Amino acid sequence: MSKILGNTLPPEVKDLFNQESTTVVLSTVTSEGYPHAMPVHLLCAPDEKTILISLVKNHQTTLNIKDNGKVMVTVLEGEDIAVGIKGTAKIIKEPMETNKAMAAIEIKVTEVKSDTTPTVIVTDSVSFKHRSDKTAAFFRTCFDELYNIGGIN
Repeated sequence: MSKILGNTLPPEVKDLFNQESTTVVLSTVTSEGYPHAMPVHLLCAPDEKTILISLVKNHQTTLNIKDNGKVMVTVLEGEDIAVGIKGTAKIIKEPMETNKAMAAIEIKVTEVKSDTTPTVIVTDSVSFKHRSDKTAAFFRTCFDELYNIGGIN
């Protein structure tokens, strides 16, 4: 059973979001009322109430955010972190300066719940690697712009 932790990011989750190696699952709601989920790698948390992400501006997830703004961020990471973050999202910059195909999205955290269980321990995370040096450079510029937007040094 989920345990409501409050309406701010726990420090360990905020720290994960600022490591540039975390993958989360971002779920939105389509105009037909169906859930839509996708992995997101370009994210940071400038404070305990805000998550910034970068998405392709014409992706279904971005369109769903424009339509209703309801999101859930799922985090499964090592050290037994299993957290669901409910929030309200909006486009804050479209297009991004780093790439005209991208949009910057702000998620305001409204509820954080723990989904750890007494039966299993999360021991690892979803890891990723860049397909090319060009991808790594693209990620670097997107992270830098998100940090600039969020006032992260």
